[in-house]
Amino acid sequence: MNKILRIVTPLSGALFLLLLGLSVRTMANNSLFQNDSGEQIEKSNHYAFFLPTSDFSFFENIRSGAVEAAGKMDCAITFYYINSNTLSLSMAPYTGIDGVAVYLYKEDPAIMKSLIAIADANIPIVQIENDVLSSPQSFFIGTNSFDSGKAIGRLIMRIKKSQLNAAIVYSEKNPGLMSDRTLVEMGIQDTVEYRNLTLTARDTSLNPLDVEKVTYELTQQDSPVDLIILTDPNDTLVTVQAIIDMNLVGIVQVIGFGDNQEIKDYIKKGIILGSIVRHPFEIGQNAVLALNEINTSGYTSAFVDTGISVITENSDSILPQGNPK
Repeated sequence: MNKILRIVTPLSGALFLLLLGLSVRTMANNSLFQNDSGEQIEKSNHYAFFLPTSDFSFFENIRSGAVEAAGKMDCAITFYYINSNTLSLSMAPYTGIDGVAVYLYKEDPAIMKSLIAIADANIPIVQIENDVLSSPQSFFIGTNSFDSGKAIGRLIMRIKKSQLNAAIVYSEKNPGLMSDRTLVEMGIQDTVEYRNLTLTARDTSLNPLDVEKVTYELTQQDSPVDLIILTDPNDTLVTVQAIIDMNLVGIVQVIGFGDNQEIKDYIKKGIILGSIVRHPFEIGQNAVLALNEINTSGYTSAFVDTGISVITENSDSILPQGNPK
């Protein structure tokens, strides 16, 4: 056994060094781009974005905003999946990278250790939507969850009932609000403090139809809900369809999440009371702008609130809330 261990240990070390070299080489080479003639051009700064493994539009829009800003700022960006490529994050302090943007919605010990190492290497970190690391090298960009709760509360106040039995449905498809539920609910209660509101919370998974089961349970229980509050666009559409199928339109109110055309149509028809909208494209833009500002001037705002919006039946335009940069 000892003989095997003596052989395996050096092989493991060699494998780690090989992976380290490959990761460093990959991240470093990503700062090189080709022009129309095929010539490689080195960009002024190189930033790495670590986002959840997801094809949801929220994260795609973050990427799009970051790419647009990078083009204007003449910098390079590399994207990684934070929950399936932790090696790249752990190698970041050794690559010469100029900054990191990370969407972290839970305090995973391994990821937190890597972020601390990045901060100790004096590499600036932008935390998107969730402020989990306290460091002078770390900056927050995203949406204030308390303000999201207050916006929901303002929509609740439009319901002409003195007593409401409501449920807010958090989704793994929107992990930021799911992890910030305490702030969301504080914002709601702060806004409707004089209204008799009973608020319960339910969770849904990545399964797109999971919320359908939750909707049936909430509307068929002994004390059925008057209001369902959603925190994901897909969950909003599935919930509305379930309410239509059960002939509960007008009996069960819905506060949605997102601004796709189907949700807007349901709002105009009066099926959805209103919808909360965040601005992921602006989040991506501001993340790049902040990292570039740090590298050029040595300073950026420690908190950038990209704001939220509220859509109602009385507005084709979106009503802004919060303090976008």
